[in-house]
Amino acid sequence: MEAVSASPGPWFVALPDCEDSAGIVSRLRPRTTFTLVHASGRPWVIGSGPDARHGTETFVHVEHGGTRVLVAGTHGLAEADLMVWARRIRHLSDVDQLAASLSGSAHVVASVDGQVRVQGTVSGVRRVFYTFVNGATTVAANRADLLAALTGASLDTTRLTARLLAITPSALLEPLWTGTQAVPPDSWLRLGARGEARITPWWQPPPQELSCVEGAPRLARTLEDAVAARVRIGATVGSDLSGGLDSTPMSFLASRATESAEGKLITVRIGVADPTHDDHIWAAQAQRLLDSDHVTHTVFQPGELPDMFEQIAQPITGLDEPTRWIRPVARLRETARRLGGSGAVVHLTGHGGDEVLPVKPNYLHDLMRRRPALAREHLAGMRALRRWPMTGVMRALAERRPYGQWLTRQADDLGTPFPAGNLPLFGWEYPLRLPPWVKREAVVELAGRIHERAEGAEAYAPARSAHTTIDLARQLGAAVRLAEAITAREGAVLQAPYLDDRVIEACLAVRPEERSSPWSYKPLMVEAMRDTMPAESLKRATKGEFSDDFFKGQKRHRGQMAELFDNPLLAELGLIDTKTLRHMALAAYPPGLPWSSLDATMAAENWLRAQAQAAHWTFDWKDNHVNQPG
Repeated sequence: MEAVSASPGPWFVALPDCEDSAGIVSRLRPRTTFTLVHASGRPWVIGSGPDARHGTETFVHVEHGGTRVLVAGTHGLAEADLMVWARRIRHLSDVDQLAASLSGSAHVVASVDGQVRVQGTVSGVRRVFYTFVNGATTVAANRADLLAALTGASLDTTRLTARLLAITPSALLEPLWTGTQAVPPDSWLRLGARGEARITPWWQPPPQELSCVEGAPRLARTLEDAVAARVRIGATVGSDLSGGLDSTPMSFLASRATESAEGKLITVRIGVADPTHDDHIWAAQAQRLLDSDHVTHTVFQPGELPDMFEQIAQPITGLDEPTRWIRPVARLRETARRLGGSGAVVHLTGHGGDEVLPVKPNYLHDLMRRRPALAREHLAGMRALRRWPMTGVMRALAERRPYGQWLTRQADDLGTPFPAGNLPLFGWEYPLRLPPWVKREAVVELAGRIHERAEGAEAYAPARSAHTTIDLARQLGAAVRLAEAITAREGAVLQAPYLDDRVIEACLAVRPEERSSPWSYKPLMVEAMRDTMPAESLKRATKGEFSDDFFKGQKRHRGQMAELFDNPLLAELGLIDTKTLRHMALAAYPPGLPWSSLDATMAAENWLRAQAQAAHWTFDWKDNHVNQPG
């Protein structure tokens, strides 16, 4: 089937201040649109800058003495502002303050007297990858496939197996080529003058010590800044408006920002035929309250946009890893196209709100040790809501393994059935389970890799609930990163302000028992938006459910699934059993097996087919993918 291309977007390669970089530059230069240099005159950053298809992307670069700084992405930093920072920087560690002050989502690259710092964002929406070229010189880039092309790296099938987990934790979202590594999102990469490299942590989550009332103003301010960073003077902006407590605040903030910038706002809602769905009630109310000369509302009626599962068999080229949003990929494209046709350059999504605003139920595990009386009250409420059996609750509370030991246990259980749906999940992350169609040999190989990782594994935060928030934000950050590439080619670029560093920090700073409660829905957002949104729009305590949309799409596009799983490349790699996969995906999906398992397998197979269509790669960006020398 004909492939569908995603835009590679702005790309860059950061180089150490050494003579060995010249050969790398010569290989990349035919596809570059800019070259920045160290104070020595040697190349420092080369790449291709943003074009009109990447509406809010900007590259801002300044030089001061032996210091050079580049901020690339979505941000509101002007050149004069960046120069103020550059004058303060004496050492690479001084860049910490710049990074901690940025609103939006951007890479930061600095050269200080020939030493290089490269970093992305805490959520991983902006990632940094690195590899050794010619066995000695370390180079960094914002795309893993570009580095794999430089070294002729082969596929790491064990890392690919990790992408078949029902939910792949962020620590296992590694580049899929041998010898290519990712910089942890809380760290920066140092490139030395002799081509050596070192990882340095710089970010840590704030203490969870604020009350909801204390933390709400900070969230309101950071979210307002995050939205404003994506609104340009006179520009048209799209924003989700489902009526929920993620997208509705986004639309009110976007309305304020576009009005201030003398621009326009287009809100978007996807209609659902399910009569039990109540998005339309709350969205209509919000629309009335948002009515203004600069705001228009778009509602896509049921059937107007592509179905779920539509186009899943069309290989998506231009991605350096599988997209977990494979099921709605056709809908993503069409929404971007429609918004772009109306003049919008960016599409603000409410995705990320579920990950960072509330906390997952494992906060009860932490709370039971800090405030047992309060924990028992919350636990009683949660049991009533979720119908947890007391035996399951007691067993989950009694499990106290530190993260590394918990990870070891998950490795041992990779091939076992998924936990029952009525049991509380109080672990550090979602249970690591592979679906039944993954071959035993692949299960064993991945288990061994996880065992190795578990030996030195450290949690992202001391509390399980904070670790889980960060992990979920990074999982979603990986999906949003690829969605930006997919939508940029079509029109309005999808962006998720909830995943900006400052917004994540604002949420994490609030005590978990005040971010979630059995008796209130997203209380932190309600408190933060009291001065921004009308009270009636803050009363919603429900969330739209899309299973009807899911099952209708699956039924209509079963042929797409059959085509995707006909002679799958995953089977050729020895990772899955084709007969088992086709039977379970097309005939008898087993009860208790998460649908995310199918998403993961569809995404991996689609990605492999996209790579197969570029089997003899060159550095050709015209077809929107980096090509590997044959």
